[in-house]
Amino acid sequence: MNIYDKRQIKCSICGKFIGEIDVDAKIIFPLCKICKKREKNTIKKGISKILVPIDETKKSIKALDAAIYFGKHLGASITLLNVIPVAYMTTMSFQKMLKEMTHEGAKNIEKAKAYCQKKNTLPKYKIVRGDEPVEIVKFAKKHDFDLIVMGSSGKGVLKEIAFGSVSNYVMNNTKIPVVTPS
Repeated sequence: MNIYDKRQIKCSICGKFIGEIDVDAKIIFPLCKICKKREKNTIKKGISKILVPIDETKKSIKALDAAIYFGKHLGASITLLNVIPVAYMTTMSFQKMLKEMTHEGAKNIEKAKAYCQKKNTLPKYKIVRGDEPVEIVKFAKKHDFDLIVMGSSGKGVLKEIAFGSVSNYVMNNTKIPVVTPS
């Protein structure tokens, strides 16, 4: 047997050396014992909790449609999240504006709940205050969500460069999969 008849195999996830195989043999997705165990646990666990950040946009409703579809087919629960942006001022006009925004957030939640009930789905819901993208990431991590379904901003390239995108921030700052239906 020639040493050139064999080639080394490494785990496709962690890169750990697994062993050697014949040069002609093919392995599509080699895994070490640890990574194989993790994969099995992930497959068993599946998706059981879906987070849907909502606002008054049409893209938010598209995201809610996708979440309802996933929820029904995967047997997952849906939680609606509305984030009320809070600035660091304490004037009376700010208090009035905050109350108005809280009322608007509650209206958004009620619309989304009614939409879900038309589709025979009963979602949970939560309204929080803070910076939108940061609060979405914190809430998803704290409550162990398996999937985040959210609308993309649709602001356009220039506005997104200047102000940033909530969906872009969430995608880049969480390990939870994020789906943004178009």
